[in-house]
Amino acid sequence: MSSLRSPLFAAVAFVAVAVPVCADPVLATTSGSGEWTGGLPLITVILLAVLACLVQAVAVSLLATRPVLGLLAATGLYLAVAVLLGVPTWATPMQLLMALAAFALATSRPVPLAIAWSAGVTAATLGVLASWALASGAPPASVVAFLLTEGAKLVSVGFAGVVLGLLWASRERRTRIARARAREVERAQDQAVEASRAAERGRIAQELHDVAGQHLAGLVSLCDASLELAPAHPAEALELIEEVRAEGRYAAASLYGALGDLRAANADRAAPTPDLHRVEELVAFWAERGMPVTLRVEGDRDPLPAVVSTTAYRAVQEGLSNAAKHAPGGSVQVVVLVTEDRLRIEVVNGPARRKRPSESDLGLGWGLQGVREKLNLVDATLHGAADDAGGWRMWSDIPLPRTAGADLVDG
Repeated sequence: MSSLRSPLFAAVAFVAVAVPVCADPVLATTSGSGEWTGGLPLITVILLAVLACLVQAVAVSLLATRPVLGLLAATGLYLAVAVLLGVPTWATPMQLLMALAAFALATSRPVPLAIAWSAGVTAATLGVLASWALASGAPPASVVAFLLTEGAKLVSVGFAGVVLGLLWASRERRTRIARARAREVERAQDQAVEASRAAERGRIAQELHDVAGQHLAGLVSLCDASLELAPAHPAEALELIEEVRAEGRYAAASLYGALGDLRAANADRAAPTPDLHRVEELVAFWAERGMPVTLRVEGDRDPLPAVVSTTAYRAVQEGLSNAAKHAPGGSVQVVVLVTEDRLRIEVVNGPARRKRPSESDLGLGWGLQGVREKLNLVDATLHGAADDAGGWRMWSDIPLPRTAGADLVDG
């Protein structure tokens, strides 16, 4: 465990053990309540006990990755103070580091092995203490009381260290599993995002191919026809050139939109998908290119679900594109009506004021079909029909979810 191997842990563990080890002899000496009868001078025993605490803390820290050796070292130093220096009561706080060594053992080894080592070391320690107590010549009753007291302490701290270590290991395993699952979900999400980007790039590539391969080819054919007509029929050639200009504007607008989408798809942070909040910008775009277009918006667009708002925007976009394509010069009206339970969009254009190209197959070709498919996803359809004035009317009614309708009523 990395936390046990830090110098800070060794320093804190040393202070936590050394202070209580030295507390009894220092207090007894300063208060004059006890008399030292050991073979070594009192100050020497205190210094040796402090040194043993320091070595024990460093050993447990350095041997955290080899917890069996750490447990044996901590136990050996405890017995050195308790038996060799003859101060078992002083050494009792050193059992704390024995418990930490048992904790490290339980976190990194199988459960049976950790329990076996901890139980074996505890039994061996009690055996050494019993041998020392009997050799000291103390009365049997005192030996039994001593062993019961020290045995209860050793068993309790060893049990606590092992159990806490097992709980910690279980928690670490669950954390690792959760992190692994989170990484899997993140990878799956990245793959889904990449697949979505690939699909969007494919759509944009198809649009670019359609515009550049068909529409621009038609422009070239119109230019060729105007050149052939120019010597003998200059007036008709000029009409064709006028159509070339109209078609060129539409082609430029289509390419501009497709390239904008491509830049967004390849950018690190793609621009937000346009929705009905940007319909004014869309209308302004076509107005700047000479389309006589008006916009009427009724109702609150804010509560609309994102998928509904973006799909409706695409439908309006396609309607304006078709008006520019098939009715050049004609007036266009865009209506966005948000009611309690549905969203209605309309794009109505008047008849063309300029001659349309004879190549009726020029243009995107699949744009309306794509919009129909998107509208189907929100339980709506796209309708189109000629009107009495010779123009064209495209409309769609999109039902709103109950929650969106409630928000509109509240608003």
